[in-house]
Amino acid sequence: MAELRKSAKQTDARRRAREKAAQFRELQDTLEQHAVDYFVAVDSVDATNEETEREIEKLRERAAKKTQEARDTADQIIGRMIDAGASAAEVAARLGVSVREVKKATKSDPASAPAADSHATALSGDTHQTETGECQPAE
Repeated sequence: MAELRKSAKQTDARRRAREKAAQFRELQDTLEQHAVDYFVAVDSVDATNEETEREIEKLRERAAKKTQEARDTADQIIGRMIDAGASAAEVAARLGVSVREVKKATKSDPASAPAADSHATALSGDTHQTETGECQPAE
C-alpha cells in the first residue's frame, strides 16, 4: 500500500510538472511572438527612414536644380542690364550687390560677356563714368 501512495504522488507530481512546463512553453511562445512583432516594427522603422532619405535626396536635387536655374536667370538679367548700357557699379548699386558679384555674373554669362567688353571699350572713348556709375560725355 505504501507503493500506491508513492505512485499517486509521482503521478500528481508529473501532472503538476506538465502544467508548469505548459505554462512555461506558453509564456515562451508569447515572448517569441512579441519579439517577432518587435523586429517587424524595427525593420519598418528602418525601411521608412531609408525611403525618407531617398525622398530628401530627390528634393535636394530638385532644389539645387531650381536654385541654379534662378541664379542663371539672375545672371542673365545682370548681363542684360550691362548690355543696356549700365556700368557694373551702377548695376551693383541698383541691385544691392557688390561690383564683384556683377562681374562674376557677367563672366559666367557668355552671352553678355562680349557685350560688356564692347561697352567697356565704348566707355574708354568719348565718355567717362561718374561716381554713381553713369556714363557722361567727356568734357
